[in-house]
Amino acid sequence: MEASHGHGSTPSSSETLMAALLTVPATHLPSLARALAADARRLQHRLAFLLLSPPHFARALARLRSMPLPAKAALLGRVLLRSLLLLLPSLSGAHHHHHHLFLHQPDLDAALLLLAMCDSYPPSASPVVDWRAVIVDDVVATALSVSGLGATPWAALAPYVDAAAKCRRFADAVAGRGVGTTTTTKGGGGSGGASYAAVVAALPRAVAGTEGEPCAICREAMMGGVCALRPCGHRFHWRCAMRWLRWRNTCPCCRAELPARDAAAETRRLWRAVERMARGG
Repeated sequence: MEASHGHGSTPSSSETLMAALLTVPATHLPSLARALAADARRLQHRLAFLLLSPPHFARALARLRSMPLPAKAALLGRVLLRSLLLLLPSLSGAHHHHHHLFLHQPDLDAALLLLAMCDSYPPSASPVVDWRAVIVDDVVATALSVSGLGATPWAALAPYVDAAAKCRRFADAVAGRGVGTTTTTKGGGGSGGASYAAVVAALPRAVAGTEGEPCAICREAMMGGVCALRPCGHRFHWRCAMRWLRWRNTCPCCRAELPARDAAAETRRLWRAVERMARGG
């Protein structure tokens, strides 16, 4: 975990996360620890399968190597963001469903290898690295460490706190370098387009009682094909809303933020919620 930098300084990412965790009801912590431990076991078993199956390892490594740098950055951002969402399920909304929680198996395999490579890369490595051997050595060393053998609730929480803290720092670094991010918007506002999955969820069906009301985007009367954004409830033409949300992740009326398609933009949106939780807001 990163350290704080002096008395009265801005809290570190880890400190902010710990403060946010203190707002979680004590009765929820055992189930949270069990859920995180189960997720960690699932990911460990998948990584072990990749390491024990040379063809599957080679396929995942080839997929990872075929990705350009922005795609690798986006993948790493998504898997780190996933840790934040699992650590603080309330960020995902009432149903604990978030579009960045789920990765298709090929992407998950590539992400597991990428994380393992980042954790195990030796500073003095030669230009040609036997990644399978390097990762196996690191996995064994971790499994035999005190934290790897621990069975306390903190043993389940700690890796997710560390990964969630990296999530924030990684998003800031990506934004600063302009790698793997789509934060530039067309026409101003927002931090890139809203997630299409979130758009579909937020615009479930035509809303009655809007006959004749003007659409806030095109200013024409809404006589059909009307939708509503959640949670604010503002209504628009379907076609107008879809065009708007392609480039922005805010409501045209109240500027309420919606889940962003880009992992770095979504991390920054959710981190503001984490900071509010940490402050008790």
